[in-house]
Amino acid sequence: MAVNFRRVAKWSSAISVLLLITFMAVLPGTYEKMEPMLDPEQQNMARLEAGESASVDFVGGHVYVALRVNEGGDAPAAELRLLDEENQEFSGDSPTRIHVERLVNGTSYAPVRIFCFPNGCDSGTYTLHNEGDSVLWLVDDTASDIEFLTEPLVLATFGTCCLGVMSGIIALIFAILGFRNKSNQDGKQVSGLIIDGRVMTTDELYRAHQEQNKEISDVPDPFVRSSTNNQAIETISDENDLQIGEEEGEDAWKGWDEG
Repeated sequence: MAVNFRRVAKWSSAISVLLLITFMAVLPGTYEKMEPMLDPEQQNMARLEAGESASVDFVGGHVYVALRVNEGGDAPAAELRLLDEENQEFSGDSPTRIHVERLVNGTSYAPVRIFCFPNGCDSGTYTLHNEGDSVLWLVDDTASDIEFLTEPLVLATFGTCCLGVMSGIIALIFAILGFRNKSNQDGKQVSGLIIDGRVMTTDELYRAHQEQNKEISDVPDPFVRSSTNNQAIETISDENDLQIGEEEGEDAWKGWDEG
C-alpha cells in the first residue's frame, strides 16, 4: 500500500500547530506553579543568617545546593563549611553549567556550592556553617525536581511542547518526501506521456503520438480492427466456403453417374 506523503505531512502539521497552541495556553499557569518550587525562601532545608549554623539531614542519592542572593556583578563567594558527624569537613563541588541562577520575583539566587553531585553521598546528619556576611540557603535539589516532574500542569506543558516539535519535524520530513516523489513522477514524463510503471503497447504509443502532434491522418491504425474489416473478412470466408461446397457436390454427382 502506497503512503500518501502529502496527506501525512498535512495531518502532522495540523497536530503540531494544535499542540503548540495548547503549550502557549498552559505556559503562564506553569510559571505560577514553578515559582514556589524554585524559591529558596519557600523550599529550603536551612536558612542561615551571617554567622549562623544549623544541622541538616542528608538523604543518600540526593543533590543539595547552597544559594546566595546575587546582587549584580560577580557571583557571590561560597563562604561556608559543612561538617559530617565525625566533624570532618565536606567540601562539596563548584557549580556546573547545569546549576544556573534562579530568578524568583525579581531576585536572583546564585548557586555557590553543590554537595553530593553527581554520585550522591551517604545519608546522615551534617552541620552547615555560614561564614559569609549574607543569607545562605541550602535546598534539596532532588526533592524539588521530583515535585516539579509530578506536577500535572508542568507535565502537560513539557508534553505538548515536545510532541508539538516532534510532529512538526515529522511533517517536514514527509513534506520533503512528497516533494521528491512528485519530482520523480514528473521525471517519468516523456513527450507529454506519463508511464505508470508499465510498458505501453504500440497502439497506445501511436495514439499518444497522434494526440500530441494534433495531426489528423487518413491512414487507419495498423493495429486496430474495425467492424467493417471484420465484416469483409467474414463475407470472403462465406463465399470461399460456398464455392468449395459446390465443387465437392459436382465431383460427387460425376462419381455416381459414372459408377
